[in-house]
Amino acid sequence: MKLLAACALLAATSAVAKPAPLVTIDWPRGAQPMTRATIKGTTVPVRIALGFDSALLLNLGPAQAAKLKAFPFIGKQTVRNPLIPGGEAVARGNIYGVGLAGAKPQNVPTVWIDKAIAADADGIVSMLAFDAERVVLQRPGSGKVTTLMRKGRGDSAIEANVSGTELSVALDLFSPETVMSATAADAFVRAGIVRRAGTVGAWTPFPNVRLPFERLAPVPGARLLGLPLGRPAARVTEARAKQLDAAAKAGTSTATDDADAITVTATKRRRGTAWVLIGRDVLDRCSRIELDRPGKRWLLTCDF
Repeated sequence: MKLLAACALLAATSAVAKPAPLVTIDWPRGAQPMTRATIKGTTVPVRIALGFDSALLLNLGPAQAAKLKAFPFIGKQTVRNPLIPGGEAVARGNIYGVGLAGAKPQNVPTVWIDKAIAADADGIVSMLAFDAERVVLQRPGSGKVTTLMRKGRGDSAIEANVSGTELSVALDLFSPETVMSATAADAFVRAGIVRRAGTVGAWTPFPNVRLPFERLAPVPGARLLGLPLGRPAARVTEARAKQLDAAAKAGTSTATDDADAITVTATKRRRGTAWVLIGRDVLDRCSRIELDRPGKRWLLTCDF
């Protein structure tokens, strides 16, 4: 999102205090990790996400209650994306001092749109927005540590390559399934890691959004970056979902915003990056997830 990138650039040019060495957050079984964010004297509950870079995303109501104002000129944009209910929304953004988990405020890119982005909280905050060298989500359990190298100190994503296709991989504690773009799924199929199962479902990344997917069946022992493939699924178009299951409930995407549901080959114009979101089908088996900022890595302690 261009607005988020602009806000991040403004935040990067601001003075930054020395971060805390460690922040540990309780991560209950069967629940999302939550914290409280204080912005302009208003404290709101927010869900913690791992899948995007440092930012705070707020529902419109809490942003209005805090009397947030968009940065002049670049702070208000119309965003078009199939992840947004109706396909588009007006987004506003600015840099605000945000205190997380009771810590002193630090500058964080803050964005709010005129559509709901969270139903279980007033917003969503990136784990990278915490002012700490290491941030840990922890709950009782044990296991072996898997190391995932991030693209950079301020990046949440991990790079991978399957069948010559470069993938951007993110961790998503909200999605029940591991979801991937059609191009990523094609690479997995060509590598013999999965086969298409021919059944459909719907991915709901935000309230009032239903994006169709086709379930994939992983071969025994199938892994990506050392992580097992639990219940993977590939984005498909609404038309393809109907071909697979005429009784499937209609989604909210359209022919114009189904780029992630179309396989990109060398003969087609490339739109976006092939991506994979590792969901709760895998991450629910973890008892600890650590963001190691200096080491540019995620450390996952899991029982697989």
